[in-house]
Amino acid sequence: MATTTHAQGGEAAAPPHPGGTGATRRSRLRRRTAHRRGYPTSLVAVAFLLPALAVYLLFVVFPAVQSVNVSLYDWSGPGRAAEFVGLGNYAELASDPAFYAALRHNIVVIVASAVFQLPLGMALALLVTGTIRGRRVWRAVYFLPTLMSTVAIGILWRSIYNPTSGLLNGILGFVGLDAWQQGWLGQSSTALGAVMATTVWQFAPFYMIIYSAAIVGLPAEVFEAAKLDGAGPVRQLFSITLPMLKPVILTTVLLSVVGSIKFFDLVYVMTGGGPNGSTELLATYMFRQGFLTFRFGYASAIATAMLLLSLLAAAVVLFKSSASRRIEKVKS
Repeated sequence: MATTTHAQGGEAAAPPHPGGTGATRRSRLRRRTAHRRGYPTSLVAVAFLLPALAVYLLFVVFPAVQSVNVSLYDWSGPGRAAEFVGLGNYAELASDPAFYAALRHNIVVIVASAVFQLPLGMALALLVTGTIRGRRVWRAVYFLPTLMSTVAIGILWRSIYNPTSGLLNGILGFVGLDAWQQGWLGQSSTALGAVMATTVWQFAPFYMIIYSAAIVGLPAEVFEAAKLDGAGPVRQLFSITLPMLKPVILTTVLLSVVGSIKFFDLVYVMTGGGPNGSTELLATYMFRQGFLTFRFGYASAIATAMLLLSLLAAAVVLFKSSASRRIEKVKS
């Protein structure tokens, strides 16, 4: 006679189902159903990706390819005949001193972003993720510049830099530094630095949010063990926090470099590239050549050069990141 085995609580234990658990059976059933209908999982995934891919190809890839094509012509705009010049626009670009001046200014922007924006963003992130009271309030206050439109920021800081009624010169005069008062945006020696200070004020909170999210995700037990070993806050920062944030830091460096190469709107609102081209960047120079002098072929050549510079910068950062990971694997 067959006997029934009872569990400790007095209920009969059900024998294991030959098909596995309920979730496993349902998953297998869905796969079999999809296979019978002729819709493999890979095709379903492709179908969901197609709309986004179509938008990307239509609004990003196609304009970029078309810009490269236009750069091979001498074209003054719609309704005008386009003359094929081959690499003539690029040859002119290679000997254009205004292009190199704009490139130097872009390099200054890149350096200022790496030296000021990223460290300030990290400092703010450490502050709002620490033990400071009202962290949520301070996080919202610090993030406000990023939420403002670029045009509004440009107009705001133009009024701050106003030589007669601006807040900055007013503060300098109030504290007795009248000799430091000057037209910040009207002098070639100070215009680019004034614009860069505004840029740091605008974008440092953006990197603060990125670093804050990364810091919150770090394992707490590592810091607890460091405290037990007697490591102070500074030692924890340089020995634990920053090394663990290295992938995030490299990502922000890439964002900063690429964003600095295509930087346009704030400079155009505040100075328009002046005075005397002292704040002219590649993007403003491209805009000037295309929409003010109507040399769309030459402007497209500048845009293509900007694209190549962005790709080169991205390749350098990614290569550096890959090399660092390989070195760490060898050390471990």
